[in-house]
Amino acid sequence: MIKLDDKEKSAMHDQGEARLFLIMLEDRLSTLFLILQQGFFLKAHVGCSLNMFLIEQIGLSPEYIVEKIQTIFIDGSPVDDLNAAIIKDGSNLALSSAMPGLVGAAMRRGGVYSALRNSITYQETGNPCVLKEGTVHMKLFNLLMNDLGPHLLKKGILVRSMDLADFLSKRSEAFWTGCRNIFLNEKSLSIDQLRKGNPLSRYGMIHLSVRT
Repeated sequence: MIKLDDKEKSAMHDQGEARLFLIMLEDRLSTLFLILQQGFFLKAHVGCSLNMFLIEQIGLSPEYIVEKIQTIFIDGSPVDDLNAAIIKDGSNLALSSAMPGLVGAAMRRGGVYSALRNSITYQETGNPCVLKEGTVHMKLFNLLMNDLGPHLLKKGILVRSMDLADFLSKRSEAFWTGCRNIFLNEKSLSIDQLRKGNPLSRYGMIHLSVRT
């Protein structure tokens, strides 16, 4: 499970954290979606139900949640009841649309095969939760990357600088030709500077936001 160390937590709560802003061609935005699958962080109000988190903080409609988000994991355990599951500081949340095969059917929330994984289904401990500011580590899979990617990237996500530098170092020319403008902490940056990753190495965390 992904956890933040003290240095990273300090960086995330520091108002001077590094902010990377990209302006991309619209048809190249999807080249960034893979980072949503690899994992990112969101600052959030924690101590609330998963259902409330998805609606009020991610901005999803109840209809979208019911129809599109078929498989949910919190800290590695599949979730059936979104109102009973509580988002805590440091929670690891993975969201997916329908997964194929028997394993996918078994992991689907409220599915007919969900009884097959009772021993690993997410259960609340009953310990009291307090509403407070915290961070959530998220991953999106398959169709949800395309559906939610533009919204989340426009809103902004947090990524470890070393992970982002590694991700950017592996992008193709198609990605870089679609990257029209780059700003780091509101200062213009060249593509060559960002490709090398050096400007990011001095920071622990990067707030990444993207517009088209």
